[in-house]
Amino acid sequence: MLRSRPSLLPRARRAAVLVLALAAGGCVSRAAAPPELPGRSPTVSRAPIEQVGLNFWVPDGPAARVLSLQVPESDEDEPSGAAPPALAPSRRAASADPDEERRYVLLPGIALAPAVEEKVAEIASVYFRRTGKELVVTSGTRDPARQAEAMHELFRHGADVLGLYKDKAAAREIMSAYEEGLSTEQPPESLIAALEQVIRAQIDRGVFISAHLREGAVDIRNRDMTPAEKRAFLDGVEEVGGVLALEESRPPHYHLQID
Repeated sequence: MLRSRPSLLPRARRAAVLVLALAAGGCVSRAAAPPELPGRSPTVSRAPIEQVGLNFWVPDGPAARVLSLQVPESDEDEPSGAAPPALAPSRRAASADPDEERRYVLLPGIALAPAVEEKVAEIASVYFRRTGKELVVTSGTRDPARQAEAMHELFRHGADVLGLYKDKAAAREIMSAYEEGLSTEQPPESLIAALEQVIRAQIDRGVFISAHLREGAVDIRNRDMTPAEKRAFLDGVEEVGGVLALEESRPPHYHLQID
């Protein structure tokens, strides 16, 4: 049985009202740009997201809402174009203590006269520039007691004492005192005391067996120097000038005579 036309109009009107109500209720959202997926380039540009927290993307049509978490950049970060802070250059700290700048080491109990110390500092500076190593000073200014100890070590190690010293007569006098004490089997302390007595007597006569006694000599350790480092040292002595270098083997060292 066919319905009459007037009975269809109310249904059409209700359908139209329902469509308008659904549209007004916000069930259909405006189009939004989909999130960027790996391997796909975005097709729709979107404005930067200013809000903080959770944001929702609603695709076109009646699709489910997709939840995405977006963390905005901190406002405390430096601008991308800002230059990084400059780093302080590494350098050796300056010191008011002149010992900080010395390129040589004094063994305990070693003293140098000012003129000798100046020459040693110059030679050590040249040596450090050439090798990057410091010099070790094993002997400086000596009193008669220290000179006696040094010569006792030379005698004990069998060094050619007469060949080491210019004043052969003074060297023989000291050697005779050593040989006499050795023949009577005196202990080392007595031998050194006998040598010191002879050296003091020579100084009283104006005779100095060694320049160490007149604050004009210094000994530099060389037993740990390579041949190249020895050449660098002797080149430094020549460059500074006013110094005579003599290599001694017992014990190994360079004896520097300061003019």
